Amino acid sequence: MISVVIPSRNGAALLAENLPAVCREVGDSGEVVVVDDGSTDRTANLIRSQFPQVRLVRREGKNGFCYAVNEGMEVASGDYLLLLNNDVVPSSGSFTGMWEELEKAGERNYSAVPAILRPDGSDESRCSVVFRRGLARAVIGSSLGLPYPSGACALFRRSAWEALGGLSTVYAPIYWEDADLGVRAHRMGMRILHLPQLKVYHHHAATMGSSLASEALRERNRFLFMDRNYGSIGYRLSRKLWLPLHLLKAHLTGNRPFIRGYRDYRAVSGTLSPYGTAGLWL
Repeated sequence: MISVVIPSRNGAALLAENLPAVCREVGDSGEVVVVDDGSTDRTANLIRSQFPQVRLVRREGKNGFCYAVNEGMEVASGDYLLLLNNDVVPSSGSFTGMWEELEKAGERNYSAVPAILRPDGSDESRCSVVFRRGLARAVIGSSLGLPYPSGACALFRRSAWEALGGLSTVYAPIYWEDADLGVRAHRMGMRILHLPQLKVYHHHAATMGSSLASEALRERNRFLFMDRNYGSIGYRLSRKLWLPLHLLKAHLTGNRPFIRGYRDYRAVSGTLSPYGTAGLWL
């Protein structure tokens, strides 16, 4: 059985538009769980009135993608857990195809990812992270680096998700938690199954947008990710040598998200272990 878990905050309009296709794709053989992460819009009323077959989980307390996803995965019933953004629409047969392929694959394959198509036709499903010139960089569409499952759409074996401990809440409210999950899975010898023949469609960043605040948050979490996953002497030395140049370039080019993100990182990093708990990246 597949459980589709959709974290959502003030995404009633997206849910109204996209849930019909999701529910059709799931049919009677699975379940759809929408985790309402402290929304102040009509999300709860929408689900109750128009989608009674959808299980609604209303969160209280700290808001954040990681919290909403982890809670949704915990309450879901399925042996296979499909993380889906509220701005993603599946094509016919994509969910069933992902489940069938992952079930047939070896146990080392912890996640299956379809082609995730943006409005411009580009595919964001092949995500990886590399360390270059003192910075971790998320790369889309490249075979270089260490792969991680996209937070937009990825199917997980429940056993693997639980073994990994879900998403790290260090990155709350959002960004880089999927890359961190991929690093931890890599250390445990797990692999991602890419299924380009299956397609979903992603209206990219429809929920978070691309404001200064959201881009600065992405930069802050980049540094937190490096603390947790690039703790060896070589990586730390490279980061120390390159950082002044990156900051100087950011000032000269007016890259406010990088400057603000680094400042915000410095404000929170003192409350964390200096180089995280994940150890050295293999």
